[in-house]
Amino acid sequence: MRTGASISIAVLLVLVMAGSARAQDERKVHVNLGGGPTFIFGDLGERFSNRWFQVKDDIDINAGRFSANHQTHQLAFNVIAKLTKPDSPVSFYVTAGPGFYNRKVEITEYEGSGIICDPWFYVCGTYPIESVVGSRSGWDPGFNVGAGVGLPIGEGLQFYIETRYHQVWGPEITPPAGSTVTTTQKADGQYFPLTFGFRF
Repeated sequence: MRTGASISIAVLLVLVMAGSARAQDERKVHVNLGGGPTFIFGDLGERFSNRWFQVKDDIDINAGRFSANHQTHQLAFNVIAKLTKPDSPVSFYVTAGPGFYNRKVEITEYEGSGIICDPWFYVCGTYPIESVVGSRSGWDPGFNVGAGVGLPIGEGLQFYIETRYHQVWGPEITPPAGSTVTTTQKADGQYFPLTFGFRF
């Protein structure tokens, strides 16, 4: 997805929802507690598996052996617009908003040529030709847009299922001399979590 189109879609959805949003259970702020699987796409999805976001004994990185894992945490500010009436037993809603994402990559093993240059591992440079352990992280801007369904299970308590598309814009990585990568790349990420949880 192109950056300009992504921003335009996100801004349009937030404006539409802000204009049509109604109070949910007559409260403006809710607390969510939940979790579930997350699916990753694009170039990031080619580096890490969906299960625990891991790379295990990859032999394609500079003809060496490489293992790593990827973690993502977000701080988001979302607008939620209900699509059903306030007295409906089931609540359907859409949500969108900007956020900041902390993404961390831990390199747990590397034995190779001495050069790693891959924006989705947050590294680009010359490293020792032996097993190494290290981690790199950073905060990047992004946005999310999604939809969900909520079922009331008590006074002020709701069980919900939702999914969101997250677009994160990462830093630019410029390869060093001697790298097999010759062009500047961006460490963008696309995530698609499916969340089950409680809202109160």
